[in-house]
Amino acid sequence: MKTQLSCLMGVLFAMTVVVRVEPPDAKTLTEIAARYRVPMPPKDAKLVLAHTEGWTVLGNQSTSRDPGIYSPAYLLEEKADGSIVILRGMERQTLRKYKRDEPLWRAFSTEEVESKLGGYVVSFDRLSAFVCFVQCVARGDNATAQRIWQRVTSSKWWSDSRFGEPASDQLKDPPLLLARCLFDHLRHGLLEERADWSDIRAQMKDLFDRFPKLKSPERSQLFEELSLTIRAKTPAPRSVEALLLDWSRQPSNLRHLGLFYEHPTIEADAPARELVLRGLDAVPELLTLLDDRRITAHEDPAFMNARARIRRVGELANLLLQELAGWERPFWDGVQDVAKLRAWWAKNRGQSEQEFLVKVVFRRDGDKIASVSETPARTLALKYPETLSALCEEFLKHATAEAYPFELAEAVAGARLPKDVRVKVLSEFAQRGSLQQRRCVLQNLARIDGKKCAELLVPVLKRMATDVAGSYGNCPEAAMSHVVMEVDDDSTWRDYLRVVKRSSVGLRMEMMEPMSYGYISDKNRGRRLAFLAAFLDDGAVRDISAERGKFDGAFAAFTFRRIEVRDFAAMAIASILIMDDAPDEFWTPAEWTAFRERVRKKLSAEMLPNLGTPE
Repeated sequence: MKTQLSCLMGVLFAMTVVVRVEPPDAKTLTEIAARYRVPMPPKDAKLVLAHTEGWTVLGNQSTSRDPGIYSPAYLLEEKADGSIVILRGMERQTLRKYKRDEPLWRAFSTEEVESKLGGYVVSFDRLSAFVCFVQCVARGDNATAQRIWQRVTSSKWWSDSRFGEPASDQLKDPPLLLARCLFDHLRHGLLEERADWSDIRAQMKDLFDRFPKLKSPERSQLFEELSLTIRAKTPAPRSVEALLLDWSRQPSNLRHLGLFYEHPTIEADAPARELVLRGLDAVPELLTLLDDRRITAHEDPAFMNARARIRRVGELANLLLQELAGWERPFWDGVQDVAKLRAWWAKNRGQSEQEFLVKVVFRRDGDKIASVSETPARTLALKYPETLSALCEEFLKHATAEAYPFELAEAVAGARLPKDVRVKVLSEFAQRGSLQQRRCVLQNLARIDGKKCAELLVPVLKRMATDVAGSYGNCPEAAMSHVVMEVDDDSTWRDYLRVVKRSSVGLRMEMMEPMSYGYISDKNRGRRLAFLAAFLDDGAVRDISAERGKFDGAFAAFTFRRIEVRDFAAMAIASILIMDDAPDEFWTPAEWTAFRERVRKKLSAEMLPNLGTPE
């Protein structure tokens, strides 16, 4: 090992003439890596260039042919579903196939790669590349370490840094730079499930003691607040504070709260849902926690020029109070203003909870209802379900045509009422209002009574137009697919297939689009596949240049200027079947034909219902 380190130091010393950066002391770096447990790859792990999930835009607009950006990482595992597990720097990551014809990893190289159409870019201007250099040093891979160091020391800025600082100054003190990478790794560890915060604090303290220059105001504050968190007393079980702290330790990086939405952390949000559903009873104790500086496992992710930031307990209390306030939020712009929240509570604390919830469930624009607040609607469904029927009627009388009643209908569907009562309320609600409003209600009715939903849906489908006047993206006609996907009835699916077949090509594709959405999981998987398969011979062409006014914002296959319906159907089927193919707009007709054949072959193994072949 001593011989390897000596050789490495000699090589790096020779390199300083070119890169003008002092060679790092390999022994010191190795000792630091061992002391602070820098994650090391297994001996048989291959060093590769792994996709960063970023692309270099060559022109003014990103295209599917923009070169992918790769950086050094260790390949830990290749999974059967095509995903890979890598160690990039100190972080373990899972990369999944993106809908581009690019490999997730390439053979390792430090050579320059020309970033031209169809090529790729290799990035060494990353802190993770510096860590990879240290890992090579620790493994005794001197030749590779030399090559990586040469590329790393040519960096001007760290492209993966949260702070955006220049690289050249930091490279003059490699041990301090490694300590900084270690602190970032420890900070990241705070956001992981079941993290040992006491151990992380001990390592942070040791880093500060050994590297005093590491003590920036931000790092010192995080360390102090972590210490405060660890020393805090355990609250009474099931108290507001206990539930809030339970939620605070569940990792989350969601920018918007969405306590009742289906997303990866839906189960982890259970303590927060329980809290807000306590209604106004939870407000007094949440107010006392607004100034609480204890850290959490929740991160406000980086956005534009804003850095990623670990949220504090007081911020979570603030978010839940805003949920409880409904459309009477004291500060809708999201700025934390404790004084405004306390003034809001002073104004409302004397009224009955039922009256308050009914008052704040709707956001009003003058005398019109503009939208529904979900948390008050859910709380009413739990505590005062008898109010919901009247609220549905009020919505129908006073809502604008653009107002969505989805949250109100969802509250009715899950209310503490007998099923026949819930079905009756939703059935009456679904027969009035705009098409989009009826769609919202029918979608929730389908989840509790598919037969009744199908009965009400058939006449709606018969009256649907074959085209729309405005933009195709998010049009209510296309949104009816979300209702059909909830219905377990072949006859309804056949009726809808007839509607879609006769629709204009732009609308047709919008109606097909939701069939491959992930939120539906395996619900009606066979029917969705059979529905899409009915379009595998549809050669109609969707050309967005033909009707520019109808293709605004997000719409089906928005990255393709021109695409045939059958090719879009094949892409949607491939997505459901988890196929690796990644079509793009540059594919030739022969490539599309071969792709459709692969889809048909894969589809032949599925047991699909017969939805007929409507004209």
